[in-house]
Amino acid sequence: MRRFKSRYLFIIFALLLTGCVNVEKEKSLEKEKSPLTTQITIEPYNMSEKENLLISKTGVGHIEFFKLNGTPKDEDQLYFSVEVFKNGKFKEELLKTWDGPETKYQDSFISFGISDIENEGHSLKLITGTPTGIATTVYSNNMTSSSFGKLVGGKVTLEKNKPVYLAAWLGTTKNELSFGGGNNGELPSSIDEAELKFLYKVIWADKEK
Repeated sequence: MRRFKSRYLFIIFALLLTGCVNVEKEKSLEKEKSPLTTQITIEPYNMSEKENLLISKTGVGHIEFFKLNGTPKDEDQLYFSVEVFKNGKFKEELLKTWDGPETKYQDSFISFGISDIENEGHSLKLITGTPTGIATTVYSNNMTSSSFGKLVGGKVTLEKNKPVYLAAWLGTTKNELSFGGGNNGELPSSIDEAELKFLYKVIWADKEK
């Protein structure tokens, strides 16, 4: 009788143990199916007086810096580019770049700069900087007046597949040009007034195959 009770208790214990193991397996599978959401943020970096002085010695006419924090998932990528608009209509995308597949951003710097090129008429040099390098291109134009500035006033959290516009250069052949807009990465409200626009953009999206 005692042996029967011992076997009976052992069977109950084994069933309970198996149940616990199955529960742990189910929890593990749920975690794999629903991984933690990655948070990626961008915020302006305000240069000190000394840093501004050093930048002025490089010949870069205008430049804005931003700090980037977060780690994209293996299947994701951050893409940086400059969108060109003419008379309110999208024309092309320049300087599209991205970093390595396993980049972890921790107070990493990105930037957008623009300068006039001497002895080449109204040509402009566009410069974008990522944590791993820089990219440049030259763009000819006939604008006589321009405005440059950032489009984010504080920390912005990226949403997947939603572009964030960080800085803009607006050009016109008219006498006046305003630079208005929000401070959360939206397009500037004066975008339709400018005849030529360069918009520095970042987007969190799936990796391109």
